[in-house]
Amino acid sequence: MRLAKTKTFISIVLLLQTFLLTACSTFNTAFMDFKEYEGRPLKIGVIGKPPEVREKNVEFVSIKFSDLENEKFNSYDAVFIMKEHLSEAAASKYAKVYRNSKIPFFFIQSEKSYLPFVDESLTYEGALKTGSKSYATGYLNTKDGPKYWEYRLYNDIKNEKTIQEVFSRIFMTIEENTKK
Repeated sequence: MRLAKTKTFISIVLLLQTFLLTACSTFNTAFMDFKEYEGRPLKIGVIGKPPEVREKNVEFVSIKFSDLENEKFNSYDAVFIMKEHLSEAAASKYAKVYRNSKIPFFFIQSEKSYLPFVDESLTYEGALKTGSKSYATGYLNTKDGPKYWEYRLYNDIKNEKTIQEVFSRIFMTIEENTKK
């Protein structure tokens, strides 16, 4: 009888711990006030479905890979390439485009860093995962050499608030690294 009560007690404690851990991870972002991008208006070319963001001063324009090949993207402040197009974006014919661009490129939900996009010898599928848990990777080749950025989700929690916070940080990076 005493053993059954002990097992029941342990089960209840474990259940409460699980509940509290889950509640705390949700709490981590529920009351966070993430800073929104408030800088100059940005115009961003997007290959894929544009992300949903909080900012009203950011305009997304759909573009195609052919626009990259024909260099019809320089009027934008940056280019986003969304997850469903990362494999094609890593084709060797685009590596020079990214390396020679005067605007940054951001690879959204890439698990492979910027390397498969700028190195002609790598494919997206063949590149190693970074293990950094980044949500987005950015790349810009400057006169001082290449710059790259990785953006993680707050506490590695994937929800609407943390995703929008990543985009706000990306917009700040774009403003800091482009001149218009």
